[in-house]
Amino acid sequence: MDQPEEHEENTRNTFFEQLLTVRMPTAGPAIQMPSSRNAIADLDTAKQTAPPIPIGQTPIEQMPTARVQATHPPVIFADTHHPDEVGQPVAPRMTGAPAVIDMPTITAPPAPSDGVKAHPTRRPRRKIVVVTVAIILAIVALTPVLYQLSSSHFRASHTSGFAQGANPPASWHPQDWAPLARQQAELSYVNQLIAHMTLDQEIGQMIMLGFLDTQMSPTLAYTIKQYHLGSVVLYAWNITGADQVKQLTAQMQSQADLPLFVATDQEGGSVNRLQAVDGPLPGAWAMGANGTTAYAQQRGEYDAQQLYSLGINVNFAPVVDVANTSGGDLGGRTFGTTADQVTKLAGAYLNGLQSSGHVIGTLKHFPGLGDVPTDPHASLYTLDRSKADLERIDWAPYKALIATGQVQMIMSTHVVLSAIDPTRPASLSEPVLTGILRDELGYQGVIVTDGIYMGALTSHYSFDQIILDSVKAGNDIICSTYSIASTAETIHVLKDAVQNGDITKSRIDDSVRRILLLKLHDGVLTMPQSQG
Repeated sequence: MDQPEEHEENTRNTFFEQLLTVRMPTAGPAIQMPSSRNAIADLDTAKQTAPPIPIGQTPIEQMPTARVQATHPPVIFADTHHPDEVGQPVAPRMTGAPAVIDMPTITAPPAPSDGVKAHPTRRPRRKIVVVTVAIILAIVALTPVLYQLSSSHFRASHTSGFAQGANPPASWHPQDWAPLARQQAELSYVNQLIAHMTLDQEIGQMIMLGFLDTQMSPTLAYTIKQYHLGSVVLYAWNITGADQVKQLTAQMQSQADLPLFVATDQEGGSVNRLQAVDGPLPGAWAMGANGTTAYAQQRGEYDAQQLYSLGINVNFAPVVDVANTSGGDLGGRTFGTTADQVTKLAGAYLNGLQSSGHVIGTLKHFPGLGDVPTDPHASLYTLDRSKADLERIDWAPYKALIATGQVQMIMSTHVVLSAIDPTRPASLSEPVLTGILRDELGYQGVIVTDGIYMGALTSHYSFDQIILDSVKAGNDIICSTYSIASTAETIHVLKDAVQNGDITKSRIDDSVRRILLLKLHDGVLTMPQSQG
């Protein structure tokens, strides 16, 4: 590495050390793990000794025997940290509290040097100057906010949760400038982070990792740290008890550059990831049978409390598919058979889930599996439904809930819509995700893919094509890679696409911006407080 490159890397590392700390989940005992600053020794050797895995050819049923972690030799952690040469780093406050907007601190001029007598009548003038300068700076700082208040672009570009971009609710008034000031500060902070991130670090934020471990392993630690991952997902096989999962989530957070999204599918009923912790729990169909929004909201509040206590901050629920078939992958997982019923009950559950501000809900599966008689885990299905019927049935819950401003994440799934794009699955389709979900329904929040390992995709597309097309379509998070090899390949594919112009760098920036703003909005990441 020549001197300019080494200087750039040192500057970038110093910036992150000064601005960022990992907010450990409050649940569970403190875990003594290798420092997040430690490096993996001999990374080239670790990469060379990892057994090759045929990318894109490992079906979900064979994942347990195909993971690198089962055969990868132990990775040795070596302490390569050196004391900072630029002084003590700033330690930002990584709690869930709302961000505080601090005005610039104005200091008086330095005291006169020895032998020079200060004129006593100048002190009041200095105070007046300080106050005047502070007022001017305040006006300058609020100018972008005033612009936002009058900007039609702002009103048209927001959807779910003001921090990531939300359509102001019907009750919003121009006087409600305080949230906009906070949004402006968060946006400025996130843009600073992005400006100092490498392309590898940005792409890492777009990757969600799945794995088999129930406790931290050298391979898991290596994958999170080496590839700068932004998210992980837990399945039932990762969860054996409350204390175990608390420790696991805390240990994973300790390895991350930036705090992780830790996700799971906690629907209750037949998709109950917390079975080992809570036992059987009612799912969406039981909530639909009860029929009351109060019960659905209580279920959402309970799930949020349990998930947060375990260090999980994203729930892939509620399901908003409108049931119209007995086949497929949705038996007992829907709230009902009409768009109105699904909207009402799923909205109540989502409100309860997100009311504490600690757990993010996810509407799924867009553009709709309610009338799909096959399982996307196994095969790809083409839904021959008119656009008018899609709008009236499948998309009605999305449209209504997006309009409330509370939708923070949506999952795209693998079904072909002949009326919109007959050439490819919705999860890989720009006309569906960008054209319909973003442009027509107005959603500008985070989009996460359904499992990229599902047969609906792998039986028709290579791994590289799935990764490339999922980002081009409009997805922000790829769920999920499942090994060192598949994670490394994902970064390779997207870096090449940026470097050869197939994907613009601004497209990557857009996804990372949405992800980091959402992390800020829900306290996964917080801005450092001003010093002084």
